[in-house]
Amino acid sequence: MNLMPDFSMALDTELELLLNIKGRCFKDEEYLNRWKIIENTLRKHNLDSLIIYGAERAGTAIPWLTGWAVSAEAALIISLNADPKLYVQYYNHIPQANNTSFLASVEWAGPNTLHTMLARIAQIKAQKIGVIGRMSLPMTKALEETGCCLTSLDTWYQNVRMIKSPAEIECLRLGAYFSDLAVKSIYQNVTPGMREYDLASLAESSWLDLGGQAHIRYFIATNMDNPDGMVPRQNTTGRLISNDDLLVMEISGAFRGYAGQVLRSMSMRKNPASWVSEFHDVADSAFSAIASVLRPGCSMSEILDAASIIEENGFTTCDDLIHGFGGGYLPPILGSNSRPAGPIPDINLAPNMAIVVQPNITDGSGMRGVQTGALFIITEGGAECLQHSPIGLMTAKSA
Repeated sequence: MNLMPDFSMALDTELELLLNIKGRCFKDEEYLNRWKIIENTLRKHNLDSLIIYGAERAGTAIPWLTGWAVSAEAALIISLNADPKLYVQYYNHIPQANNTSFLASVEWAGPNTLHTMLARIAQIKAQKIGVIGRMSLPMTKALEETGCCLTSLDTWYQNVRMIKSPAEIECLRLGAYFSDLAVKSIYQNVTPGMREYDLASLAESSWLDLGGQAHIRYFIATNMDNPDGMVPRQNTTGRLISNDDLLVMEISGAFRGYAGQVLRSMSMRKNPASWVSEFHDVADSAFSAIASVLRPGCSMSEILDAASIIEENGFTTCDDLIHGFGGGYLPPILGSNSRPAGPIPDINLAPNMAIVVQPNITDGSGMRGVQTGALFIITEGGAECLQHSPIGLMTAKSA
């Protein structure tokens, strides 16, 4: 199976299609279906209202329903008996929220968002309230002190987001495209003397003029002859890159909040250290083995069996082996046999799930590691890889 075609073939071939996707917004029908799901769920759980909360650019449920990406703070209050209201911070964020928000009317959250939420709850006489989002303890206590009964719907929401609509998959394709552009930019432009900071700059500059967004861009540069890291860092450093370095990267460019994810290791010299090649052979084999079993009905035990080549060769992992994606870091989240991420999830793959496969091969030292990985969509007949970066250990063009 040809999982990942050559850069030039895939990226050039899909550009026109993907830019057409970028020019479209979700149709009203897409949002209306989501609102119907919410209304049916409230009735099923005998709830009269729902509060969805987000802050500091975190909280995916508000943009999922309204299209407004949370900035400083936002609270969406939905009632079966009243019009939905989206309360936004700060005041100067209201104009764009007004232009973006679907169905819910937008208002300023006032000097104190909690006080505004409490006033709205009293106005609509809410009693049984579902909650999605990470509200603070003082917020939760204040709501309960009004006599309201709160029910968390976080797990329910997470499970709903595991299955993607056709429109969401289109957006994921564009996020995957942006992620591949970043890998291509780094491959073509990284040179010794740059810093880790520059890797982030190369990644983001590749998609900015196409309307892409940064979801994550994690990197580590480590000397292959004296390595000091096994997994990408979440925050880049000012470390100078040398021609003896190995670059390990995890990149998610995004469109409208839908991100791809591609993980790669890249040697800065033509002849990588022997351990790098050895580790990466196992990473590639594990990746291919896992990809070969992805299909509807696939269990987590099957994936662990496919990945057993890691332990058979005396290695382990640091990062999770697979995880759901698109709307958050979603189930199923599965660690390796030697580094579990918790109990094995009782989840079977289903059509339209988005899954990241990302074997990170490390040894007991904690100083050496490589990684490869990509975003897949589970299809009726198996799985489709959305990433088109060349598979295998890469060598920088400057080498």
